[in-house]
Amino acid sequence: MPLYYVDRFDGIAVIDDVGVELPDADAMRDYVRDVLTEMMSVEACTGEVSRCQASVRDASGRRVLAATLVLTMSPEPPQACP
Repeated sequence: MPLYYVDRFDGIAVIDDVGVELPDADAMRDYVRDVLTEMMSVEACTGEVSRCQASVRDASGRRVLAATLVLTMSPEPPQACP
């Protein structure tokens, strides 16, 4: 099974030096989606925008995926167009 390293960034860089074995690229994308969702759920949303990022490397060190999850909050709803 392929080995992937998922480096995470949410204001602090966490470099993966252990990796995770996943059966294929689809499973890797699902895994990264779960990682970003979990990161966002524990993120302290102190401003209007929160951003979590992940960069995935394969066993050779080649970057195979970059993903970003952004949460934007507006203090009030936008005005409707006439």
